[in-house]
Amino acid sequence: MLFVEPPTAQHPNAARRLSGNRPFSDDVAAMLVKRPQNVVLAAVLKPTFTEIHEIDDFDRLETDGPNLFELPGYDEVKPWARDLVENVSRWCQRTLEWKLARTGVLVSGLPGTGKTLFASALATALGMRLVSTTVGAWQATGTLDDMLPAMRKTFESVNDGKGAVLFIDEIDAIGTRLTRPSGHHGDHYWQVVVTDFLTLLSALGEGVIVVAATNYPDWIDPAILRAGRIDDHFTLSLPNKLTRAEILSHHAGGVLPLESLVDIAEDLDGKAGADLERLVRDALRAARNEDRELELRDLEAQLPEKLRYTPEQCLRLAVHESGHALAALALGHATSATIEIKDSFDPSLDRFLGGTTTYDLVPDYLPTATTLRNRIAVSLSGMAAEVAVFGDPSIGSGGTIGSDVERATAIARRMVGSFGLGKTPVFMGTVKELADKPLPERLEVEVSQIIGEEYERMLSMMTEERERVLALAADVVTHRIVKLERGGLAAAA
Repeated sequence: MLFVEPPTAQHPNAARRLSGNRPFSDDVAAMLVKRPQNVVLAAVLKPTFTEIHEIDDFDRLETDGPNLFELPGYDEVKPWARDLVENVSRWCQRTLEWKLARTGVLVSGLPGTGKTLFASALATALGMRLVSTTVGAWQATGTLDDMLPAMRKTFESVNDGKGAVLFIDEIDAIGTRLTRPSGHHGDHYWQVVVTDFLTLLSALGEGVIVVAATNYPDWIDPAILRAGRIDDHFTLSLPNKLTRAEILSHHAGGVLPLESLVDIAEDLDGKAGADLERLVRDALRAARNEDRELELRDLEAQLPEKLRYTPEQCLRLAVHESGHALAALALGHATSATIEIKDSFDPSLDRFLGGTTTYDLVPDYLPTATTLRNRIAVSLSGMAAEVAVFGDPSIGSGGTIGSDVERATAIARRMVGSFGLGKTPVFMGTVKELADKPLPERLEVEVSQIIGEEYERMLSMMTEERERVLALAADVVTHRIVKLERGGLAAAA
């Protein structure tokens, strides 16, 4: 290994003389040698150079995209980004070592939550260029012998000392290495790809910020997310009502008062930032077609047509959520529960939530078989409440990832297949591995038994508490939002 001492103030002036240019003043030379290599080189080659502030101009990237801190939303990740901007600034001034800066982040979330926009807006905030790629683009080059060079070429393009934000979308597609290889040819493929990717990550030079994005964070090899690689993770959520109004205002150029957009935002529940941008774009087009400025009615015309729930459907939604809330408090799963139901829905959405229950959870840092069963029971209590009151359940408990039945099933499978909490303590794989493969038949039978037992327990509870469920549900239908405290009374939120 060859160790090279950092340059002194005399070095850039010597280079200036060799190139026929006037040397810097002592102050400029002293400031210059603290900056990155590309800044030093650019200053040395500039024919005329007089002011210290000109140093910053060499490292400033002209961008026309939005700055992260000018965008509404992203509240989950903005504190991290502010810290990063400060660290990068200190690194540029040579008052902070690069290894002490936080330089790798994973952002996950549903499609349209703004993962790609985050990367470009972060690059603007940092004054860095954005290099964007996807794992799919690497894979599309052909075989393993083609993919690896394509991946290496991307990393080489940012490893030039100039600084860059490297955005890697679909990071989950990089694959994962099995804890216990099966011997299949595919195991070797992913072993090579992930290992090479890890090597490239670890070899990145100074000034490179890695932003990885995925819709499926659980599919990523754990080694990629270890400290020193991509060790920070933020989940971008769908915007709430106020944030939706702020996003509409941003894309409308601030020409409409924020207060006037709140009611419109109310009708856009479940819409991602990308959906809101498109809505404003369509509204602006309509205004331009009439040769006038954007007006509130243009946005209102773009609102999705909503259908109203019938009174009977509203009661069913309230009964379902009341079952969740009462079970969570009775089983010690939560200290309070807030129920909210909607009176209408957007039929264009793939999935619309008519009701939700949010909890102040009791900490459970060391789950037991009992507390895990209680989680299953709470998940199934909404369906049980419907049966206790109406005689049959709706489809609202299943059908999608994250639904009540899916959560209950996932917990039961982990209990018997990974945690060793079934009738026989066995380990069939990690939680991640169990998501992609069936369990032996006898264990799948045990999963069904656990779910059946907890459902019957909830059905018995909800049948016994039927009048209480109905009373709480009626309160929810009246007020739309109700908070229930453990041992206390329901109150309109």
